[in-house]
Amino acid sequence: MAKTTKEFLTNQVKQDPGLPRTHPTTSFWQVPPHPTLAEKQSTQLPDSTDIAIIGSGITGCSVAKNILDISSEAGGSNAPSVTVFEARTLVSGATGRNGGLLTAFVPEEFGELQKYYGTEEAVKMARFANRNLEKLHELANASEQRKELSQVRRLRDIICFSNADDYTEAKESWKAYEEFVPEEKGKTEFFSPEEAAQRFNVRAGAGVVTFPNGACWPYRLFIETKTPVENITYDDSNATHPYTLHTPRGRVKAGKIIHATNGYAGHLLPAIRGIIYPLRGSMSVQKSTTAFGNHGNALTWSMANRKVYASATDVLEAGSYYACQNGVSGDIFIGGEKTTASDLFVTDDTEVNAHCQDNFATLLPRYFVEGWAEDGPGPEVRATWTGIMGFTGDRLPLVGRVPEEATQRGRGEWMAAGFNGYGMSMCWACGEAVAKMVLGMDASDLLPDAFLVTRERIERPAQRGPLDAVLDVMDV
Repeated sequence: MAKTTKEFLTNQVKQDPGLPRTHPTTSFWQVPPHPTLAEKQSTQLPDSTDIAIIGSGITGCSVAKNILDISSEAGGSNAPSVTVFEARTLVSGATGRNGGLLTAFVPEEFGELQKYYGTEEAVKMARFANRNLEKLHELANASEQRKELSQVRRLRDIICFSNADDYTEAKESWKAYEEFVPEEKGKTEFFSPEEAAQRFNVRAGAGVVTFPNGACWPYRLFIETKTPVENITYDDSNATHPYTLHTPRGRVKAGKIIHATNGYAGHLLPAIRGIIYPLRGSMSVQKSTTAFGNHGNALTWSMANRKVYASATDVLEAGSYYACQNGVSGDIFIGGEKTTASDLFVTDDTEVNAHCQDNFATLLPRYFVEGWAEDGPGPEVRATWTGIMGFTGDRLPLVGRVPEEATQRGRGEWMAAGFNGYGMSMCWACGEAVAKMVLGMDASDLLPDAFLVTRERIERPAQRGPLDAVLDVMDV
């Protein structure tokens, strides 16, 4: 078997991600599709729109809703027209293909965020993520119907560490988080492997951290569909609508454009290829057992291990797994990567890598003490699917106006993308910030400065993202 090389991966992430594939794997979250919205589109595209939003996931929905809400509150008759363009069906990208967890990335990474951005900015990121999560709970609980459909609930994440050094570093980070974000003080608990096995039925070689989080049915939490934007051209002689969006259904002129396409952002923004790069995430849903029980209204689980690369087989195990459980059916949703190295940074969500498929059947017996006998039949895997995430070298999203130097198309384009697997804790608030910017409002009180799109982040990207971590463990 040909071995994946460092040069191959470095070049791979700089390629055009293309458009979302037409026939992706079927996400369990998206069954059944929404009867009226999943494939919603007008009979004919408008000739023009004031604001074009590309992407209908949580970010795109947030931008659209916040622009319309702010414009409505302002009154008057000059509210902008807004059109959302979606390449496939509604919420068919990462939002509708993820693990269903409402989890902030900040506590575990607080120490690193302090190191690179300072305590004040780290605290701002923490409160930004927490505000975002609270907003999602608020939206999902706005009516009994929304609450029932979204299945949103407040839970506690059981984070299992297999490496002692990683566990020590995590504890230090969580303690610093509680010190500098005092409203979070007292929410974290630490357990030894023996305590964790007895109390939470998990196998954790080094120890466990528990922390509040949540879960939901992501597709249902929330609109030209099947209208991929293939190209954008710019005509500066048109003062009000200088952009033209080219789609298979026709052309639409736009005054401003917001890119909410995450791992696919590089297709229409070539300058950010390699700055934001795709990573294919894999998910499964598996049947629970009587011995395991149903903890779907109380707990979620995360397994933190170090990456392992087997050069003889070219198989990479990314190390992190995450799981939640349906509070009604008991079905267990668990995801994570074990794949051929060349199949990680790709945009093909039409298949699940065979190594990943085989690995899913081993995870529940590996990480839980009770539920599956070691010499008995393995878990029943009901479905598997993949989704494309967007990652960055500094593990932070890019949010704000795209510099003209990067587009060569004027100053009317904004973006919110590169959520590094934690979109549920950031997308809505990032969309809110972009909406304010597009309408000429100040969003600095809301958005951390470190999230802003800058020439420096594009021209001199950091090198501490998943690509760099993978290169570190490969024998190249």
